[in-house]
Amino acid sequence: MSGQQPPVALSTRSLVAGYERDLPIVRGVDFSIRAGELVIVLGPNGAGKSTFVKAIAGLVPIHSGTVLLGDFDSTAVPTHEKIRHGLAFVPQTENIFATMSIHDNLLLAANVLPKEKRSRRIADLYAMFPDLAGRPSLRAGQLSGGQRQMLAVARALIVEPAVLILDEPSAGLSPKIVQEVFAQLKAINEAGVTIILVEQNVKAALAIADRAVILVEGQLRHEGPAATLANDPIVAELYLGARRSGEVPTP
Repeated sequence: MSGQQPPVALSTRSLVAGYERDLPIVRGVDFSIRAGELVIVLGPNGAGKSTFVKAIAGLVPIHSGTVLLGDFDSTAVPTHEKIRHGLAFVPQTENIFATMSIHDNLLLAANVLPKEKRSRRIADLYAMFPDLAGRPSLRAGQLSGGQRQMLAVARALIVEPAVLILDEPSAGLSPKIVQEVFAQLKAINEAGVTIILVEQNVKAALAIADRAVILVEGQLRHEGPAATLANDPIVAELYLGARRSGEVPTP
């Protein structure tokens, strides 16, 4: 058994998705992530990164292709049912209830669990996020940007998902808070949660990831180990639009 790779936790096959059938944004993406990996999805603005993960989560129509959670075909499964099959998604915005307390946000997320498990699971999350545990009655709208993001992640983790997808969790955060959020995500990953991360903060994301994939115009153009891609000129060319050394621009 030595050296055997972990099983595939999530995969897409020839995935075509978008808000309108005649104008697909995601165009034939084959992607896979193994259990325990942390993979980031990179690409220029408008590349289809958010649409891709929202399609996996059931929030954007899939026109053809397949989404598999392990061996389970979740392509046509409603979003709330995907949660029961081990998939959790944290959107970039509107990911908490700002007028509710921290505790009530967690209670609401815990409603999908059996009653006897709810209190214990919320206690587990408070242990994981001590900033939240210190003031459970505080209205979520009063939290800092980083604390809001951690509450959103805590809500997603309530169901003990096998796979956690986050859409640009660093958006609008200061560099210091970004480092704190990413350190927490790495710890969650090291505790056994498989993570797919859409991110514009390339340097910070590559620092915590195992692997990265690059989407360009809705297609997967390049992928590789995060440590290698951090200094790869192809990343600069595809992601930042930079030319390779010595390349002459086309008139």
